[in-house]
Formats: sequence, C-alpha cells, structure tokens
Amino acid sequence: MVRTRFAPSPTGYLHIGGVRTALFNWLFARHHQGRFILRIDDTDQQRNVESALQPILDGFRWLGIDWDEGPQVGGPHSPYFQSQRADRHRQAVQQLLDRGAAYHDFATPEEIQAERQAAQQEKRPFVYSRRWQATTDQQAGAFAAEGRQAVVRLKMPREGTLELDDLIRGRVEFAWAAEQDHVIQRTDGSCLYHLATVVDDHDFEITHVIRAEEHLSNTPRQVFIAQALGWQPPAFAHLPYVAEPGSRNKLSKRKLDKYLKNPDFKQLNEKGCAIAAAIGLPTTADTFNPVIVDFYEQVGFLPDAVVNYLLLLGWSLDERTEFFTREEMVRHFSLEKVNKAPASF
Repeated sequence: MVRTRFAPSPTGYLHIGGVRTALFNWLFARHHQGRFILRIDDTDQQRNVESALQPILDGFRWLGIDWDEGPQVGGPHSPYFQSQRADRHRQAVQQLLDRGAAYHDFATPEEIQAERQAAQQEKRPFVYSRRWQATTDQQAGAFAAEGRQAVVRLKMPREGTLELDDLIRGRVEFAWAAEQDHVIQRTDGSCLYHLATVVDDHDFEITHVIRAEEHLSNTPRQVFIAQALGWQPPAFAHLPYVAEPGSRNKLSKRKLDKYLKNPDFKQLNEKGCAIAAAIGLPTTADTFNPVIVDFYEQVGFLPDAVVNYLLLLGWSLDERTEFFTREEMVRHFSLEKVNKAPASF
C-alpha cells in the first residue's frame, strides 16, 4: 500500500509552498488508494512555537486535506510527534554505532573550524580528519578526562557514488566524497532531524517521500542511514520550489515588503487588507500575508479555489484544463506530470 507523509515543524503559519507539498502527497496517496500521514517534526525545540500546531491542523481541515494517521486522529504508529519518539531515535543511533556506521567524536567546534579553514587556505575540499573519533572505551575515557564532550557522527563513505532514481528529476548521482560526517546526536543525547526522519519514515512504513527540492542534498545521508540499519529506503520525489512573484527565487513568508513591489501581489494584499479592516481582523505580516494559507480563509476565498490554484503550481493535466473538482484531481494526479522547473506564485 502507498503511504505518504507530510511532516511540518510547528514554527509558524502554513506556507503556500508547504501546503502545495502536502497537497501533492495527499493526492498521490488518494490516487493510489493509499494512506496520508501527518507527522509533526518538532525535534528543534528552540524554534518550535506551541501555539502554531493548531493553526496548521485547522488550515488543512479548511482546505479539505484530511489525514489518515496523525495528531487528533491517532493510528497504529502513534505517537506522531517526533519529540515523543526520542528513545526510539537513540536506539537507532546505538545500532549505527554497533555496526560501525557512526562514531563518537570529541572534537570541539573550534577544532572543526580550524580544519575547515586549513582546507580553504589550501584550496581543497574540506574532509574531516576524524582525528578526535573514539574507537575504544579507553580513547573515549581519555578524551572525556580532557573535559571534551562527544557528539555522534555518521561514518560516511569516501569513495564511489550513490545513484538515485528520483520520481520527478530522474537519475541523480551523488559523490560520496562530497558528503561530510554529519552529526546525528548532540552532546546532550538529543538526535537531529536527519536521523529522526529516517527512523520515523521506516517505522511509519512510508513508501514515498514527496518533498521540496531543497531536501535533495539531504538524501545521500538519509539513504546511508537507512541502508546501514538494514532498511530499504523509500522512493523519493523532489518537487521544484514555488518561486516568488516576478523572479525565480524561492517564495518566503518573510519577504512581504519585497513582494509588495509586484503589482499583482500588491493588489491581492490590498484587497485582503481592506476586507480585514472591514471585519476587524488584525493585519500583521506574520499572520496576515498572501504567502500564508490562513490569509485566504480569513478574506473569504473558497477552499476548493485555493486547492485548485495550488494544484496548478507546478502540475498540469494538459494545456486546456484549468479547473478540477476534488474527485478529478485525485483521478488525474500523477508525479509524471509535475514540472521540473520552479512554479511562479
């Protein structure tokens, strides 16, 4: 069975680009009579905003993007919050250590930076020397006696290539030599996103990871983790990003002043602000912004109209059809018709 997921971080309101990604995951799952999972990736406790989760859930419900497993719904793989799966993530780190795919590293940030600067001065790619890795308990004890604290790093291959058949981009190759020994566990024992997401995708039986193209560079380390743990990685599909008005730069919810220089965007924002003023809604850039989905609900857009617009941001059935019912979207959707170039907002 096809199982897709969308995994937002509760750091703010729903962004147009993120919702487009969620919609494509939802449509792909529904087209294949599969299941769509909503998982909350809240491992970055410093950036999480406790009040941000409910607007995310409300936004999806308003758009009619329902989830089969996740917050407020439950499911066989509960809990659906990464922060509540910390013990499972640490268990996976220990498995990687036991298999020689990771190591304890006692280098200080200053020592890593010194190696990086030396590589720049010598005009060569930076490759960490692994000088401060502890391969025995005796070494670890000696480093600890110096007052050093250990992180856990992946022991990445340094030769060969990874070949990946991306469902949108086609064949993609990565040179292992270009990969760093990424940190997967901090000195306090907490695990980083790349480790947690691989473990959760496996445990939740995710078959297809459909995500924005900025995650493409993360794929080698995630494939390495999965394979080192003896797992089959999911299929990957990397969507082109949603571009900002009038340029090919990635759309951001923090650049409202810049976007207001675009006549169409400015007109949309002004109409929304006028409606908001008439009904007494606050209009701060953080919460009332055409890049944020909540904007469209507040000013009275129909959810089906917003979903139809999001569908056509990078996907098309043919050169004629511009309007789809929800049933038609599900019936016709395929990753083969996703454009490889950025879609302009």
